Amino acid sequence: MSETTKNVHDGHRKRLMDTVLKVGLDKVSEVQAIEFILTYIFPRGDVNEIAHALIKKFGNVTEIINADWKELMAVSGMGERSAKKLHSMSTLFNYFAEASLDEKYTFEFKSDIGDYFEELLKFKATEMLYIIGIDPASRVKTKLRLHIGNLDGDKFDAREVAKFITAFKPAYLFLAHNHPTTSAEPTIDDLKVFHKAYEISADLGTSLIDYVIVGADGVYGTKNKEFYRKFKN
Repeated sequence: MSETTKNVHDGHRKRLMDTVLKVGLDKVSEVQAIEFILTYIFPRGDVNEIAHALIKKFGNVTEIINADWKELMAVSGMGERSAKKLHSMSTLFNYFAEASLDEKYTFEFKSDIGDYFEELLKFKATEMLYIIGIDPASRVKTKLRLHIGNLDGDKFDAREVAKFITAFKPAYLFLAHNHPTTSAEPTIDDLKVFHKAYEISADLGTSLIDYVIVGADGVYGTKNKEFYRKFKN
């Protein structure tokens, strides 16, 4: 790479950084957003072509970040190491989002339940099952992911709920699951997990407030068989 070319690329990176710092990542184009992220994956060089190729293949930043690293490798310019780094960004973003979400979060109104679980699970591309401990002041005390992947109600071990209650001693509990591409209404497996968790929680003197499901159409409460929130199409 010539010194002139290097200076051009460095100048573009600086302008992109300045733009993102000034207006925010959410105010730039999809290409600029993924290009900005790629500057952390590739310390040097022009990443504009790779950004365009990723957008062309996956459509938007969310789909790129959630893509399997092997799919990312199919894009010209992406090697195994860079694909794994880009894929790992989803873990980083989720960690930050969840940590920020839990900080001093209090359930005061019914709408707070919809807000919390929508933020926690709406954009997860993989099925997950969480248990959330609530303190006597209705604040989030502890959160733990119990399962990742397709949920099997028969194989769900309710002793995991018992361990959580024993370890963290919450006043109340929520269980939460997501259906990334289907309705939030419970499946047979959801109902099996809900009933197992409800029974063991009651046996240990802890109230399971609800088994919340976030699906493509909204946030659903299994206990009262109603939606906390419906999403607009």
